[in-house]
Amino acid sequence: MAERERLTNKERRAASRDERKRKEAEAAQKAKKAQLRNGAITVVVVALVGLLAFQAFRPDPRNLDEAILVSAEAAEEAQAAAGCEVIVEREPLPDRFHFEAAAAPEADAIYTDVRPTHSGPHNVQVTPVAPDGYSRPIDERSSTHNLEHGAIIVWHAEDGDVDGGQIDDWAATLNANGFGNRSELSGAAVLSAPYGGEITSGKPVAFRAWGTAMDCDTFDEDVANAFVARNFGTRGIGPERTFAPYPEEALDFSDAEVDDTTEEEAPIEGDEPDTASKDELEDEVGEESVEDATDELESEDDTDS
Repeated sequence: MAERERLTNKERRAASRDERKRKEAEAAQKAKKAQLRNGAITVVVVALVGLLAFQAFRPDPRNLDEAILVSAEAAEEAQAAAGCEVIVEREPLPDRFHFEAAAAPEADAIYTDVRPTHSGPHNVQVTPVAPDGYSRPIDERSSTHNLEHGAIIVWHAEDGDVDGGQIDDWAATLNANGFGNRSELSGAAVLSAPYGGEITSGKPVAFRAWGTAMDCDTFDEDVANAFVARNFGTRGIGPERTFAPYPEEALDFSDAEVDDTTEEEAPIEGDEPDTASKDELEDEVGEESVEDATDELESEDDTDS
């Protein structure tokens, strides 16, 4: 067996140095992997904490709490600060007959006083409920039927400076908490939409319930909540308000008693109103208005065919 070759001191030192560098490189590699792993864990933890914090402090659109409840006095102060004017209060127009689809006059011919209207004759159909609000103007002749069933409508001037998204978010919150859980056929909910015409008062925000109209310079949630608490569904005077029993657990004033409207205060007329014939409409709004509407409808039918 050959004698093992002996290493010089210089060679041993070089080998020892190489081994030390190898171990240092391995240690550095392990430390780098650990750092990356810990960093990833930190990112995940921070993300989870952030998500939990966001969930904790984000307004939950499906949860109403006492933060939105105000005193009657505070609601009145908010109404004054928002530049609100009560134009009509529980004084509906005398007629509420329906239109035949083939003879529905233009809204301008029907509603000649307060616009958007708070009551009056209207289409047989209601406006379908969009719980999160409408991005375009809706038909005033159909949405008036919603009011008859106890709905609330908040219109905002289409070309105004009002934040329609804020109104939509507010309406969505209420609709998710009992105000919008109705049959779509009834249309009884909190509706929000831009108004395509000119608001009579010149103010950019118009609150409407059956027989009640209030216009404001700005939208304020305390004002809006107070209007709903006084006028929605069975608390209003809509002749078919039983479509919308007021969700007692959802929203109320903290120091003011607001009860359902009694039949002595405003009769409940659940029977569907008569549908006016073309001749009757001509007597009400004029032959020219009815003929214009009929011609327009026939033109649309021809286009569709």
